[in-house]
Amino acid sequence: MRQTRTKIWLLILPPLVIFLKDVAATMAVLSTEPGITARAKLYYVIALLPGALVVDNAGSAMLVNLLFGALLGLVLYLLLTGRKKPS
Repeated sequence: MRQTRTKIWLLILPPLVIFLKDVAATMAVLSTEPGITARAKLYYVIALLPGALVVDNAGSAMLVNLLFGALLGLVLYLLLTGRKKPS
């Protein structure tokens, strides 16, 4: 039972970490307002990777990142639970 709980965290943790990364990046960029520079905008786009590669809008990039994290967590979960234990 304990091992199952540990594996379930693999479904929750990657999307949560990626979402918190995006929120921290947004807070960092908004703290430089109103004098936002091109360098701050570049750092913000880099912080929103991989979603910034797919879409131009920051909100949509966050959604893509959240979906990417969920997919990553699902893949990790399936890899760890799909292995057959040696008899």
